[in-house]
Amino acid sequence: MTDLRQQSEQASIEHELGDSVGLGLETGGKGRERRTLLGALHGMPPWVGAIIGIVVILVAWQIVSVTFYPKTQSIPQPALVGKQLFYDLFQTGVYWNAIAKTGGAALWGYLWGNLIALFLAFLVLVQPWFEGLSTQLAVVCSCIPLTAIAPIVTLLAPAGSRNTSIFLAALSVIFTTVVGTILGLRAASETQIDVIRAYGGGRMTQLFKVRLIAALPSILAALKLAAPAAFLGAVLGEYFVLGVDSGIGILLLAAQATGASVRLWAIALISAGVAGAAYFLIGRIGRLLTPWSAGDARAGEGF
Repeated sequence: MTDLRQQSEQASIEHELGDSVGLGLETGGKGRERRTLLGALHGMPPWVGAIIGIVVILVAWQIVSVTFYPKTQSIPQPALVGKQLFYDLFQTGVYWNAIAKTGGAALWGYLWGNLIALFLAFLVLVQPWFEGLSTQLAVVCSCIPLTAIAPIVTLLAPAGSRNTSIFLAALSVIFTTVVGTILGLRAASETQIDVIRAYGGGRMTQLFKVRLIAALPSILAALKLAAPAAFLGAVLGEYFVLGVDSGIGILLLAAQATGASVRLWAIALISAGVAGAAYFLIGRIGRLLTPWSAGDARAGEGF
């Protein structure tokens, strides 16, 4: 009897251990599968995530359009907008002239605004007491409502000029470039600056030999963010200009006045596409000019 009882208890213990081991293996297998799936998603190229994001947006857009606005078409279906966009771009060609006009005003505003911002940022290093005034001017440029100052600029500008668009484009980029440049110029190594001082170099030598090189990634990042802001500022300026009959802003006003919702959405997508292309182009230029910054980022990811 004692031997039978011991054998029964041993069999029960082995059975429980077997179940526990099997459950652990099953759970571990599921955990490994989950980790493998997350690792696969994390290891995908960036363009795959971008495509997935676009598909999700289009699906959500389609659902909202057919569910909430089937009659008014205030939010038209993506297929209709895409058809209108293709027709206007490649059949009539009316938008290419508008993009060129608005893009030209945005480019001039981008250049003038960034020159002013870089000048303000460099003055901070040459004369440190200028920092308060420089940053305050940048904050004022950022806080001024563009729709409030645009009519004043329009009254001062001659009829038929795009000075309002240029001014708003320049005003839109000053804050970003000033802040990014000041932060970048202060990113230089103190050891390198001490070496310049030891050899008798002044502030200007420090600026051009050390600080400017160290600041390039931050400056180019600020310029990248400023590019779409300049274009959107130029589009907004065309809402107020007088004597101008071409431009993205003019087309937006015309589509809004006629209630052409599909064309209105198509023009909005064109504006977003041009702004995104400007952002991408400046970003690629930045990567070419400062390849060491991208290399440092990859090295950090590897660790």
